[in-house]
Amino acid sequence: MAVKKKKIEFFKVNILTMEDLPSEILFAEILTTEGLQNVSLPVKGKDVELKILRNTENHIVGLLETNRDVNVPPKKHKANRTFSAIGLEVEEGLAYANVFLYDKRRNILMYEANKSGCYLDHFVDFIYLALQKKESDLFKTFRVKFEVILTHDEYNRIMNFGFHKSIEVEIARPDRIVADFEHQNNALFNAIESGRQLNSSKVFAKFEVEGRPNRGEGLATLSIRDILDNAGRLMLGRNNENVKKVVVSGYEAGSKKLKKIDLVADRYFKFITLDEPREHTDLLENQRAQEIMLLHTNCEADFDRMFL
Repeated sequence: MAVKKKKIEFFKVNILTMEDLPSEILFAEILTTEGLQNVSLPVKGKDVELKILRNTENHIVGLLETNRDVNVPPKKHKANRTFSAIGLEVEEGLAYANVFLYDKRRNILMYEANKSGCYLDHFVDFIYLALQKKESDLFKTFRVKFEVILTHDEYNRIMNFGFHKSIEVEIARPDRIVADFEHQNNALFNAIESGRQLNSSKVFAKFEVEGRPNRGEGLATLSIRDILDNAGRLMLGRNNENVKKVVVSGYEAGSKKLKKIDLVADRYFKFITLDEPREHTDLLENQRAQEIMLLHTNCEADFDRMFL
């Protein structure tokens, strides 16, 4: 057995109407809708399946099972340094897992980061696809929006700045991002597209005003929110690690001290540990569930401070 650390990321869950208003639909209702569980659907070149492991009054614990049966890497003989196929049958594939816990009272999603598994934005795609396959019109009435949770709930502090002075972003691999987000038309993606056209490996963009509180206008709050929302979208998928910096600078009401908040550096995340065998015979469902429930218990004091 080998003890492996698994990163758990935290997100605030918002369910909105198609007009971007708060929806009466609950995320817990969506997760437990008939037709979403124990059905395998193709999402972005892999098969994804949702399993609910626990459903209590306060939380839902679930597992996203991802099966890959294309471009399977070979195995290598260490001594003679030769490669050979793993030998999968036609109906077989490699299975990966992402455990999650949804806190019903606080609308917080704890989600295991696993590059080989299901990215969070693909989880949302799965939900829409499953409802569509079920011939339910429910998916036409809402959209799921995740907000990155920062230490001390810094996101809300950003939006409550009395004066936004600047926002600075650093993005790696603009070519990959443009490939995943075609036909976008906003300040952040336009900057990324410019970097791709110049064959740049990184994009640095800074939007800034010269003024200070009571001496001119700050950056438009709605534009700040748009950039943060779009940066947040990048942080939900495979381009997560390409978002290197998203720093907002501004002044809180009545303060003369410039405050800087970084959506990347100030992210709230934790780890769980799993005892993993050399070769897996299952997805360690029970162990994953127990570990993330224990972590949730240990984080509740933080949640109470962050979301007063």
